[in-house]
Amino acid sequence: MSPAPTSGSTSSTSPASLVKGGLRSAMSMAERVSSTAAAKVAPARGRTPGEGGTPPVLPVVLDFTLSGYALARAFHERYDLTSVAIVPLHTPAVGDSSLFHEMRVLGHEALTNHQLVMDELVRVAAAHPNLTVIPLTNNDSYVQMLSAQRDSLGANVVVPHESPEMLVRISDKNHFNAVCAEAGVLTPGTAVLDFGAGRPSAAEVTFPFPIIVKPADSALHNKLTMQGKRKLYEIDDFAALEDLIDRLHAAGFSGEMLAQDRIPGDDILSVTIYRARNGEVTLARTSKVLLQDPRPAYLGIPDVQVVQDMPDVVDASVRILETADYYGFANLDAIRDPRDGSVKFFEVNPRYGRNCYYATGSGANIAEQLVTDLVEGRPMAAPALENELVYTVLPPRALQRLLPEGSDRSLVERLVKAGHWADPLKYGGERNPKHKAYAHAAAWHHARAYRGAPRVIGG
Repeated sequence: MSPAPTSGSTSSTSPASLVKGGLRSAMSMAERVSSTAAAKVAPARGRTPGEGGTPPVLPVVLDFTLSGYALARAFHERYDLTSVAIVPLHTPAVGDSSLFHEMRVLGHEALTNHQLVMDELVRVAAAHPNLTVIPLTNNDSYVQMLSAQRDSLGANVVVPHESPEMLVRISDKNHFNAVCAEAGVLTPGTAVLDFGAGRPSAAEVTFPFPIIVKPADSALHNKLTMQGKRKLYEIDDFAALEDLIDRLHAAGFSGEMLAQDRIPGDDILSVTIYRARNGEVTLARTSKVLLQDPRPAYLGIPDVQVVQDMPDVVDASVRILETADYYGFANLDAIRDPRDGSVKFFEVNPRYGRNCYYATGSGANIAEQLVTDLVEGRPMAAPALENELVYTVLPPRALQRLLPEGSDRSLVERLVKAGHWADPLKYGGERNPKHKAYAHAAAWHHARAYRGAPRVIGG
């Protein structure tokens, strides 16, 4: 496939929130590491879609982060296909990779004006009328826009997401709890704090502290301007809850916050699952989260996981999707309660999940699910898990220092020693030395964030 002309203006500047954080440092480290790399970068290598048994598919990645690279990597691993990237900014995770034969960099305006990305997707689809275009993203706003505009993106664009109505319903954590109850699946004890009718009372929380407070609608909460805003709030006592309610009310928050029982223990679980159009669940991978990003802006994002077979967790996840009548990829979060061994589910993200590579890396390639179901119309079951796998965005050598002593650390050490580990950014098929340098530098830079930071997993 020959690259089409690149549109928009190219920029190497990161979004402000990332520049102030780790990305700028990781980029500068990568530049230093790659200073001795070959001056010439090998061109993108991949098969021509539709030839030699390769499906006539064009992956288009709308994500300039680790997640975008992982999605492109899945298509390259399975089909040897390279991707087009439509992004606001050039970043080393995507922009310096040989997995992309074309970069369409739109500029800073596209960071907030997401319609620019949709319009560019239309142009890409029009330029390749004989290929099925699959847009790929883990960005919630993009997922919603792709779903809402599916009929205007082009006849050859296949949107791998549910209807806008389903996306809103399943993403709302209050509705998710109702679906779980109907499916016979447990959730943590929950009280709804509704700011729509004014300031709610902390007295509505009747279970013991400490508790977790999080938005029912994350998108609404994300728009809020408030000092100390976090993805979720760990509340130790009644006075702290009153203070949070005061701050949310003063900031004009009008949605619902869920106060939930903070279940003790560290057995946090993640599920990546795919339900095909015929209703069959063709992929299900489960993992235990061992380390989460300690930085406040990324709190709760897993950095290290061990992929393991958990039939009871898969069974509950399938019941949730079937009860909701949900199709496509979903990423669910749960915890195993040490008090009784039960599994309780927190939420579902109606997309692949940022760490979806733990599925691909363990043999359940997500690209194959999309192509066989949405393009070829013959859903294919992913192979069973053969070996447990350590998924990590941190250097394997750092894990012994970062993980506490115990069975989990011993397991990780054994799996890493046996070669059963995967970092989504470190790929043998990558040919660009700048990306390889970035992947190495970014992992070590990320590990430094753990210095002096408390390890927060579970409660």
